[in-house]
Amino acid sequence: MKGFLYFFALISFTSAGNILFLAPFNGPSHWLFLSNIIRELLQKGHHLTAVTGIPLKGGNENYTEILIDPPYDFNRKFSPDSVFDGHFVSPFVSVLMLYELGIDNSEWGLQNEKVQKLINSKSLKFDLVISEQFFQETWLMFAHKFNAPLVTISTLGHTDYMDYANGLMTPLAYVPHVLVDFSDKMTFFERCENVALTLFDRFYRLASYMPRNNELARKYFGNLEKENGYLPSVEDMERKIDLMLVNFNNALSKPRPQMPNQINIGGAHIRKNPSPLPADMQKFLDEAEHGVIYMSLGAFVQSSLMPEEKLREILSAFSQLKQRVLWKFEAKLENIPKNVMINKWMPQADILAHKNIRLFISHGGMFGTSEGTSNGVPMLFIPFYGDQHRNAIKGEKAGTALKIRFGDITAESFLKKITTIIDNPKYRDNAKEIARVFNDNVVHPMDTAIFYIEYVMRNKGAKYLKSGAVELSWYQHFYLDILGFVCGILFILGLILYGFVKFLVKIICGGAKKSKKSSVKTKKS
Repeated sequence: MKGFLYFFALISFTSAGNILFLAPFNGPSHWLFLSNIIRELLQKGHHLTAVTGIPLKGGNENYTEILIDPPYDFNRKFSPDSVFDGHFVSPFVSVLMLYELGIDNSEWGLQNEKVQKLINSKSLKFDLVISEQFFQETWLMFAHKFNAPLVTISTLGHTDYMDYANGLMTPLAYVPHVLVDFSDKMTFFERCENVALTLFDRFYRLASYMPRNNELARKYFGNLEKENGYLPSVEDMERKIDLMLVNFNNALSKPRPQMPNQINIGGAHIRKNPSPLPADMQKFLDEAEHGVIYMSLGAFVQSSLMPEEKLREILSAFSQLKQRVLWKFEAKLENIPKNVMINKWMPQADILAHKNIRLFISHGGMFGTSEGTSNGVPMLFIPFYGDQHRNAIKGEKAGTALKIRFGDITAESFLKKITTIIDNPKYRDNAKEIARVFNDNVVHPMDTAIFYIEYVMRNKGAKYLKSGAVELSWYQHFYLDILGFVCGILFILGLILYGFVKFLVKIICGGAKKSKKSSVKTKKS
């Protein structure tokens, strides 16, 4: 009987929900992370309707796909081969680029015919809306459209604006902006830059970016205002987010203050048990007597677009190694060394889990860094933009990695970096230690993510996890209203005291004058 009751409780606890999943940004690495969460939710029996630019491989009767086709083209704003020009992009410029990307990508998806049908639907109902939190704030309006609780997933990690949306003022003295490579122990001038960048980001977001998001909201969700007489601002929708799932792990980033509804799930996409590799790749790895080096520059930065002179230098370095090399290379390549295998697609997480991997050469993206860290693989970073520089610096400081600027690569310099990491056991020892910390969780991050998603559905929101700080204005956060009140009281008391002292002085002086006059009269008489 007890077993039956337990089973009944379990079924009730995991009752299926109807979820709208919004992933309009078609970054392949982002989709890898999000699609794993989608698959897990489907395995739990939930029904999902996903808006995405990338199809989900493998069918499922509980899965409905609203495909943004054609998907957003990054070349509209950014050219993939431009990252190889060697120019440093200021974090201030990166802020503007990301916001511009956000507006352009958001509108591209919202104007899609299939998405328009979803916006104008009358009969659809959802128990929960899940949206990626990557510069697509206008899409939060779908939670208002369907009057459903709202969960966001930040693939980028923690950001200042996520703190603000939850009523938390980011302590800038030791929490660096997401786009700088500072540690939590900043120098005076680093703190100056951190404050300047954060204030610039905050001002531009409030003065330009969010107003443009509100324009998009009125343009594409204006029918809701006609129907209900009310359309919240995008800022209001940010404050209504019930839960934020964040791609963050303390093994890779120093702890920072966060609200109870900000849940860390860094590494959620890394499977507990790696999948089998393609036969030729498995054979290449298994038979590598001296181990294998894996190289990938991610989904956006394509190795096949690098300048020919750099390609020759890298191949020359590889040809001098006794290790084998697996290289994610997106085109055909002639005259490659015998120890090198190329392929336009590589099952990265499964490759990095192989026992013969000795080094991961990476651009330093968050997902690849997590996968390398989880498997205890030393890394050589070639950072290009965004958080890649920050991840590279952290790896160097942890003693698990080295970095090299793409513009500085020669056969000699590249080979030296590779052999330094492989020949010095400290890099692998440190990587294994960090991997132990990365993987040392109460439960797997994916289980954490699913629990809290279902928690929000069960409780129709997460009001018990949200702080009342979201309702406070900026001056209340900094106690300026209290300071003003105290200053006002002190000012009034000062005026009263001044008047009282003035009155006493007048009485005293008046009495003294009368006394003086009396003494003068006495002398005269």
